[in-house]
Amino acid sequence: MPRIITVDSTGTIARIVSGTLQLLHRSAVQIDVPQGEAALEELQRGGVQLVISAWELYNNMGGLELALRVKQASESTAVIVLGDTDDPETLDEETEASPFVYLHRPVDVHQFLRVFQAGLDNEDIFKAMASPMAEVERIIDRGPVPVMNRQPAGKILNDMLRETGAMAVLLTKRTAEIELEAGAAGYLDRERLTNALMPMVSNVIEMGSIVGGQGSSLHFYDGDDRDIFVFSVGVHYFLVLVFDGQSGSRKFGVVKSVGGRAVADLTALLGASAMVLQQPRPVQESVSPAAKRKGKTGALPALEPDDLIVRPEISVPEPEPLKLDPIANFDASIFDRLPALDSNAADDIFDLDRLESLVKSTSGRKEVSFEEAMELGVLPDIEKK
Repeated sequence: MPRIITVDSTGTIARIVSGTLQLLHRSAVQIDVPQGEAALEELQRGGVQLVISAWELYNNMGGLELALRVKQASESTAVIVLGDTDDPETLDEETEASPFVYLHRPVDVHQFLRVFQAGLDNEDIFKAMASPMAEVERIIDRGPVPVMNRQPAGKILNDMLRETGAMAVLLTKRTAEIELEAGAAGYLDRERLTNALMPMVSNVIEMGSIVGGQGSSLHFYDGDDRDIFVFSVGVHYFLVLVFDGQSGSRKFGVVKSVGGRAVADLTALLGASAMVLQQPRPVQESVSPAAKRKGKTGALPALEPDDLIVRPEISVPEPEPLKLDPIANFDASIFDRLPALDSNAADDIFDLDRLESLVKSTSGRKEVSFEEAMELGVLPDIEKK
């Protein structure tokens, strides 16, 4: 069995360790000593997995010095130092990187159990300090959250605030973001509240696949200062109602009735996407502008011979010769007069002087008689009238 040494002159740590072993149903040899010297003597016997010491030991050796000397004598032994309410809440910069875990009372029960069990099993007690649920939620990407229609959703929250008499009503996303709020939500530590709701995301999703259908959940947290109700709206949103610590428990029936109706209305606004988890979009590799320009203007990659497309040659038919219809009553004797033509006259069209005289000779006003004008239709036929 593993051996545990508790070092505390008041005996408080011994009782804490004994109760922790019973809670975890673990067996161990527990050795309780009041001072650091006795702990170092017991450490020399070997087989000690865990040493838990108080910060103040009320002698020449304090808990900090004892922890350092234990690690020097047995590097594999895990050391936890528990500070009391009057002791420092955190370590200073010089002792922050010390090879032991420092916890201040009152301690987080879940955190202490994780560190205690890691020390018994020779595991990393520093890694056990972090919440495993928080790490899982940061790693898992459940895709985008569907958009909520804010205007009708805000009216639903205001009506719920009025009908239940709650101090505040909030609509949060499964990504720990607040979508809408109504009432005196400013008095709450909203960031801490949304982070505390994160473990419910996995619970709602996993239980939804077990119960089947459009499952929903209702959680109630009863406290002295605040009473909080949490409804799940599909798998993406959570409806939170905050009451005073003295009145919340008496409103359970009203909250369940009004809250159930509000959840149904909010789910209807989301439609089919309320219960659907979309796959996250793949991350596209970023391409620098220089690479884009290079890709546009660079030479094309050479194709392999097998990649070349061979197109068959297309034979174009020869054009048919132009055939004209024969001229009826063609008189071939007109070509006999060609030698009589003066070929020098063809050059006159390029002579400006000859061209001018030609235009003047052909562009005059021609006189016509009355008879010719009447025949052409320019003048009416006077004789007929």
